[in-house]
Amino acid sequence: MKQTEMASGAANPRFVDRKPHELLWRRLSRLAGLSDAVLSDQERSMIRQTCAAPGEVPAGAALYVEGEPLRKPGALLAGWACRLRLLPDGRRQIFDFLLPGDLFGHSLGPEPFATTSAVTLTTVSIAGTGCLWEMGREPDRFPGLVRALAAAHARQQALLLDHVVRLGRQTAQERVAHLLLELGHRLDEIGFPLGSFVPMPLTQEVMADALGLSGVHVNRTLQQLKRERLIETKAASIRLIDPVALATIADFRLPSGRSAAP
Repeated sequence: MKQTEMASGAANPRFVDRKPHELLWRRLSRLAGLSDAVLSDQERSMIRQTCAAPGEVPAGAALYVEGEPLRKPGALLAGWACRLRLLPDGRRQIFDFLLPGDLFGHSLGPEPFATTSAVTLTTVSIAGTGCLWEMGREPDRFPGLVRALAAAHARQQALLLDHVVRLGRQTAQERVAHLLLELGHRLDEIGFPLGSFVPMPLTQEVMADALGLSGVHVNRTLQQLKRERLIETKAASIRLIDPVALATIADFRLPSGRSAAP
């Protein structure tokens, strides 16, 4: 597969044909193990207002920068971004990816300074969520939203721990398979069925920076997975042909702790 094969469609962030507020509250509800109806009318109304006038940010822009105050928490409504750290010589380590429905730029600690930077990989649509986090300080008034925000934070921490194991103890094939499955399951949560072609606007360079591999190694590993009929790629999309086999290779487990393989 060519270096740019998975990124040629990256400029179009409109992957989810759903109203932004519906995407966000369904995403939060699912993370918290709630039904949409559990969120109160007031909570849902605030989410709707939050998403009413999203802003657009071009590819390659910083949503926030490591070491700077986190003043503008937000939600990604369309497009892709990533969290990363830059080394002095220009090398970078990508920690995770932001997909539509994900929250960013918030802090639960007393000092709201960014511990990473967040950069857009495509043109993105974002909404400010400061009001939601203020509501999240009142569990008696907004219990559904508080639970959903806590679940979103817990999911982020679980994904980070998975990434530590991925980088520290897995082979190249296991790393690539694990990342593809993680993204596949997260896309499934927002309406892209696992096993179908789904958007994945990642260059092999971006995957290499996420997985601690060279671009050449990523290419070879993707080619191997294609030869084994485990994945199929075209333009900026990918299909996980055999998610069960990939889960077995990667020892992939869903954030709930349930294994993705039988």
